[in-house]
Amino acid sequence: MFSLNDKVSIRQLQILLIIEVFGAGVIILPRKAAQYAGQDAWVLIMITTILAVCSVYLMTGVGRLYPRDSFISIASHLLSKPVGRLIGGLFIAKLLFNCAFELRLFGEILRQSMLPRTPFTVICAIMISISAYAAAKGYEARARLAQILFPLLFIPFVFVFLLGLFEVDLTNLMPVFTARPDNILLGSVRIGTAFTGLELLLLVTPFAVRPLSVRKGMIQAVVFVGLLMMFVTTVTIAKFGPLEVTRQLWPVLEMMDFIDLPGSFIERQDALFMSFWIISIFAIINASLFFSSILLKDVLGMGKHWFYIVLCMPIVLAGAYIMPSVVQVDYLMDIVFFTVGIGLMIVIPAILLIVATLRKVSDERGKS
Repeated sequence: MFSLNDKVSIRQLQILLIIEVFGAGVIILPRKAAQYAGQDAWVLIMITTILAVCSVYLMTGVGRLYPRDSFISIASHLLSKPVGRLIGGLFIAKLLFNCAFELRLFGEILRQSMLPRTPFTVICAIMISISAYAAAKGYEARARLAQILFPLLFIPFVFVFLLGLFEVDLTNLMPVFTARPDNILLGSVRIGTAFTGLELLLLVTPFAVRPLSVRKGMIQAVVFVGLLMMFVTTVTIAKFGPLEVTRQLWPVLEMMDFIDLPGSFIERQDALFMSFWIISIFAIINASLFFSSILLKDVLGMGKHWFYIVLCMPIVLAGAYIMPSVVQVDYLMDIVFFTVGIGLMIVIPAILLIVATLRKVSDERGKS
């Protein structure tokens, strides 16, 4: 019999993180990385992964302060209730914007590649309804679903890219280390948007069966995602060349379409990646709705989380509908990431840890 306590294992948290971060980030990562470093794109991803690990260390450190308390409770305790609620409001706005962005991206890509005659609003309404239903069932339900779907979708995707190694031109990766150092540094920061969603680690610790093991498990997951992004980006650039990759809007989809499977038992390999990506987008929208409702409940101090999910649905759907073109939305996403996103992933966790340390030192001096 399944438990209903909304507690998940570290392995389930890792699977959720991999699905949410990898699927959303990798689809445009090769293009962004190639724009800054050409064939040295893998260097950017390696540096960005190291920066992401440092961010994970900070965010999970906040959860280790009070493992059973929510993020809003911790922020309110350390920085006062008004400041805690202000941070919660910024967090909610970031999640809803990110949710609307992913929904817009999902609708546009699905309509262009698979459902050209289906109205955009219908596609988005179906996705957000399914995601909201799963979010209303709680964190444990989506963790169990991710655990079931992960091997069914992830293993075939990796298998197809391994086959792609037989069709690459390694000269496209030569010469190495030709990118300028300033482009490497700037690009490593700019492609950090590929790790959008890591800020949710501020909220997951109370849902873990072993809260103090969250840091180690999440660092392992981020390193795995970084290595996988590095592999996919390198294979894509080796196939098309860095210049051609920068001209493609969705280079990974193009890569999947060009790979020939033995016996041609799958006619469209891009549909194979799309299946994984759709599950990833579902997980992202699901997580955004779930945690937005939890944050709203904590900030307002009343109500059930499912009520706030229903409240957030039309806001996200309207946001996805009124957003401009995908290219412009991608630019807006960069702005949000480098302001609110960086603040949630690095600045606010660092401030909370510093305040907690100063309070601990002050309490120890008071006792002495």
